[in-house]
Amino acid sequence: MKFTNWLRNLLSPRPIAAVPAAAAGPATLEVEKEKTMSASNAGLAYHNNMVGPVMRAGDLAMAVIEAARVDNPDKEIFVEDKRAYIRIHAEQEMILRQQTIEEELGRPFRMNDLEVDLSSFAGQIESQDNAVRFYFAKKL
Repeated sequence: MKFTNWLRNLLSPRPIAAVPAAAAGPATLEVEKEKTMSASNAGLAYHNNMVGPVMRAGDLAMAVIEAARVDNPDKEIFVEDKRAYIRIHAEQEMILRQQTIEEELGRPFRMNDLEVDLSSFAGQIESQDNAVRFYFAKKL
């Protein structure tokens, strides 16, 4: 009997707001905390001007990190290593040149091959034959 009650309670939908804060367990508090954090971060999203590629981890990603530093000497390049993927970003604009990536890889490289390991990107993208430009243009 206890198992069936547990299963019924598990499967029955209950809104989070229906649980009083005093009776809320740790899981409910975590969900409420996430909602609060998301709401506060949403207001800051307009001020986020970071752009750049999100790449699958590997040799090409390491070469792109170094190429980003070489091709954008006046910018601070931020790298977030999440093991499976690497987020490479800079403020407002980032340019990656084919020649620089080739030098970092130590072999010939076609810019189209960047798309194979490019799982996502932040900002807008402008592709050329020998370069890629990530940029952010605010529009109201």
